[in-house]
Amino acid sequence: MANNLVIVESPAKAKTIEKYLGKDYKVVASLGHVRDLPKSDFGIEVNGGVNIKYVASRTANARKAMAAIKKEVGGAQTVWLATDPDREGEAIAWHVAEAAKLKPESTRRVTFNEITKRAVSAAFEQPREVDMALVDAQQARRAIDRILGYKLSPLLWRNVGPNLSAGRVQSPTLWLVVQREREIRDFKPEEFWDAVASLATEGGEEFQAKYPVGSKNQFELANEDAATSLVDRVRPGPWTVADVRKTERSKKPPAPFKTSTLQQVGSTKLGFPTWKTMQVAQGLYEAGHISYMRTDSSNLSNDALGAIGNFVEASYGEQYHQVRKFSAKTKGAQEAHEAIRPSDVSLTPADVKGSLDRDAFRLYELIWQRTVACQMAEAVYDATSVDVESNGVTFRATGQTLKFDGFLKVYMDVSDDQAEEVEGLLPELEAGQVLDLRDLEALQHFTQPPPRYTEATLVKKMEEVGIGRPSTYAPTVRTLNDREYLRSESRRLFLVTRGEVVTDLMEAHFPEVVDVDFTARMEEELDDIAVGDKAMVPIVKEFYDSFTKHVEEQQDKMSRPEQPTDKICPECGRPVVKKFGKHGLWFLSCSGWPDCKWSQQLDEEGNPLPDPVGTGEKCPKCGNELVAKSGRFGPFVGCSNYPECKYIKREPPKETGETCPECGNALVEKRGRFGPFVGCSNYPECKYIKKNKKSGSKPRKKTTKKRVTAKGKSTAKGKASAKSKAAST
Repeated sequence: MANNLVIVESPAKAKTIEKYLGKDYKVVASLGHVRDLPKSDFGIEVNGGVNIKYVASRTANARKAMAAIKKEVGGAQTVWLATDPDREGEAIAWHVAEAAKLKPESTRRVTFNEITKRAVSAAFEQPREVDMALVDAQQARRAIDRILGYKLSPLLWRNVGPNLSAGRVQSPTLWLVVQREREIRDFKPEEFWDAVASLATEGGEEFQAKYPVGSKNQFELANEDAATSLVDRVRPGPWTVADVRKTERSKKPPAPFKTSTLQQVGSTKLGFPTWKTMQVAQGLYEAGHISYMRTDSSNLSNDALGAIGNFVEASYGEQYHQVRKFSAKTKGAQEAHEAIRPSDVSLTPADVKGSLDRDAFRLYELIWQRTVACQMAEAVYDATSVDVESNGVTFRATGQTLKFDGFLKVYMDVSDDQAEEVEGLLPELEAGQVLDLRDLEALQHFTQPPPRYTEATLVKKMEEVGIGRPSTYAPTVRTLNDREYLRSESRRLFLVTRGEVVTDLMEAHFPEVVDVDFTARMEEELDDIAVGDKAMVPIVKEFYDSFTKHVEEQQDKMSRPEQPTDKICPECGRPVVKKFGKHGLWFLSCSGWPDCKWSQQLDEEGNPLPDPVGTGEKCPKCGNELVAKSGRFGPFVGCSNYPECKYIKREPPKETGETCPECGNALVEKRGRFGPFVGCSNYPECKYIKKNKKSGSKPRKKTTKKRVTAKGKSTAKGKASAKSKAAST
């Protein structure tokens, strides 16, 4: 056996590190946590102190991994705990030491921010003991989350539905989405108009100028009459250039990635959900390609700055290099690690393309580009602003040309792409120049409600208000989807009825759980424990005592959501109430229940679902009639004796007449979690799915236009007039 045993979390990481350390070192993986709180028991005793009960992980892989560790420990002179360099990694190291009963005198703790030969070797030259302050911070977080979840979840199961949860991080995050949905519902659109003139120089070069000028004046033309009056006033001309302003403008590169910005850009540029971005980044880290991917820091080490600078100068020239340091400006940022960067900047995306799968390559390319760009010169533009006057009214045109690409040679930010679409090139113009009016349009607009969150913008908001930490962003968003509090459509997060009901109950009975400030303060206390400024036991005990008392006060006051209506029961004449069902939808019920059992199911929009219709068929399980119903997943045929009999008739897949190009079996129409699709009838042996061809048609514009031509003829664009659209909106 090797004299030195090294314990890490993952097999991929073990393989990489063993390659660097040599034959005297044996590297094994714990496969993550080896101990945790029990699943079927509270696991926390709070009396004079705080006693947290841990049990060994019972999965087959975890038991096998722990058995291998204990076997290797016996023959090793020194055990090196090389788990991840954060609180979670520190806690895993401590749990391994406790479970394997490691001797303190022969146990060492090492950490590194990147898995390279240089970084690993340096770490093993500077070992330390397990940092119990970091361990206590993780234990406090785990204990508080257990207290909150264990006390609240049964109340949600009883009053809302099964398999629901509330949490220190997930509940205020859900509250953010609920608040945004309420803003969208309450939003009242305002009408405004603008006028756009298409102008041309004597040489025929065309450009457009707009009125009113500046966002502060967007409501100056409040209706069609005002817009038409302005168009009639300016149409005769002459159209004259009043002023031309040219300025040099520069744009700085963005900071290198931290966890939150990597998740945001991974979503916007690559279309990855946050969990996938972190999963792919984990693989890149363990393979030694990037630095540690859970960080709130934008800093780069001096060694990294030097390497990036040398690469930029050698690859693009000295004029492209500019040393630049960044620091996090986020509330509560600890900046314990570097920003996310390539372990070796000289390893370009082209160099690793053959060894990475498609997703890993795309993410590595993004990280590499952003890291290199942050040490490059600013992009320089020549910006032009032109004022054009007609009969005392000023229209404005803006444009820009790229003078020096700088960091854009490597990395184009999303905002840059959008800016290029808004501001184009302008012809050479000078004050006093007379222009020809080619066209004139008055356009109607309406203010838009705030957009729904995407995963990217929700993570950005979480970081902004101090909810969670880098390691919790992606798991929190995924939990909200898994609990069916949210659903994702076209990358937007839509609030599901269940999510709003749970939040309403939390606001009414446990406002501190959804209080963003409370959650942010709790994160700060955990940070204080991590640096040794506060002790774990008093914080956990205080939270336990106060929260347990609050739960005892509220549990009898909390009841299943119910709302009055103006309807009358058709069977007994009593008032009808609106109740929330355990399946996540509202339904109408007689207030005389259980004496009167009349009820009517509602869909997600609150509209009544049609009554079940008999099919004439018999249920094969109980003999009662099968009826056609509508549920939360659409229409189906089921037993009329529900819930005593839960039989649902499964319709056979409809054949399409096509054959599978991979195995030759028939292709059939199916329905999955993302809607209908066409796939192989030989599933799961053949998993072929036919891809839909994208439509080449362009989406119709939502803006209503009323166009006034230069010759004075007025026409309305679109199927409806501007007035009718305004009325319908």
